[in-house]
Amino acid sequence: MNPLALPPALSPDTILLLRYLLTAALFLYLPLLGIVIAGSAASLVLNFFGRENRDDKSLRLSREWIEAVTVNRWVLLLLALLPYPAIVYACQRFLGGRTSLPAIAWLVPFGALLAGCLLLSLYRSAIRRTTELPAAPFGAGTAGLLAMLSAAFLSFLLLGTLVNPAKLPLVRSNLVFILSWHSLVEFLLFLALSFGLAGGIALRLLGRSKAGEAGGGPGYEARVRTAGTSFALAGALAVPALVVLYLVTLPVTGMSTEVFVMAATVPILALAVFALLYLLPGKEESRPGDRVSALFILMFLAVILCDQAAAGNAYQGQPPPIGPLAAEKAGKDGKAGEKPAAADAAVLEKGKKVFDTVCSVCHRFDAKVVGPPLNEVVPKYKGDVAKLKGFIRNPVKVNPALPAMPKPAIKEDEVDAVARYLLSKVKSGK
Repeated sequence: MNPLALPPALSPDTILLLRYLLTAALFLYLPLLGIVIAGSAASLVLNFFGRENRDDKSLRLSREWIEAVTVNRWVLLLLALLPYPAIVYACQRFLGGRTSLPAIAWLVPFGALLAGCLLLSLYRSAIRRTTELPAAPFGAGTAGLLAMLSAAFLSFLLLGTLVNPAKLPLVRSNLVFILSWHSLVEFLLFLALSFGLAGGIALRLLGRSKAGEAGGGPGYEARVRTAGTSFALAGALAVPALVVLYLVTLPVTGMSTEVFVMAATVPILALAVFALLYLLPGKEESRPGDRVSALFILMFLAVILCDQAAAGNAYQGQPPPIGPLAAEKAGKDGKAGEKPAAADAAVLEKGKKVFDTVCSVCHRFDAKVVGPPLNEVVPKYKGDVAKLKGFIRNPVKVNPALPAMPKPAIKEDEVDAVARYLLSKVKSGK
């Protein structure tokens, strides 16, 4: 099979089923992975400074926080690892089956995830026995945290290919091309939500302390409230800016009203967290942990739904809208003779956006990248829009010295717009 070929088109029903499967698996996978990462990081920092300063309150909070986010070593392993095969299956179907990405791309994050679970379970077992940890268990906890972070980052790199299928041919040929700004922003948004959710879980520890216990009493309650509130507020305040960056870096093929609506709900929920915690100081009897945790879980769900909507948009073509070009086409027989001069400025601008987002990965006008310079090949069409559109829809190998052009994952109206833009650009010489 040609490694530069794009995945075959999926039916709307298949796309919908894959979205449901992926949403369910990610909703189980990401929040749990997030609270384990954020809770482990908080526990390790508190344990380190607690031992340095001989602070029983920090040491106790370190132990209770890691116990709260990991629950049980077997629950941790099952809930973290079971959704992963479902995620891999859905992504592979989206990306074109077994040939979509090399198996190593999926095995590396899975191995990091498994190693992280085992190392953090060793750290959890050690800290339950004594908060005065030797170097080895503390090192195991740190290594486990780094492994979990690596697994999460690699997962977001892989999931990023779902919203940009036009990049898939390059990713297949070289995994370096899997890096993207959108995946990095998604990872940062994931961390913000994770630390916020871990803060909500810490606030659920309020009211468990008794004055006679080691490190307990009102001072410990204040420490828990401060730590949990700080984590939750930091996460809530970071979310709106990251959502804006998420939309800015999202490929144009993934945009839709549904994506914008789901993205807009995330800052609204973050504002609710801020209002909840900002209005609570002085009410020591209150325990906002359940409500804060629920709001961050809803934010996770909104982001996951937003991602799946974007992936569905990227893989599901829509019929071209009725407009001036449709009217022009209705007055012709659809054959050769369509001229780029008939395209208006809006269509040329749309064609430029499609070219910059999809085509520019492999093409330049004045230089060879993956494909030949467009200034040399586009003039051969002599202004024939229909002929150029036919090649873009179903490209064939022309030059034996160059790889075959993959079929771009763009809609019919985008094919028309980019064809007119290319002809106009070459004709004008600009």
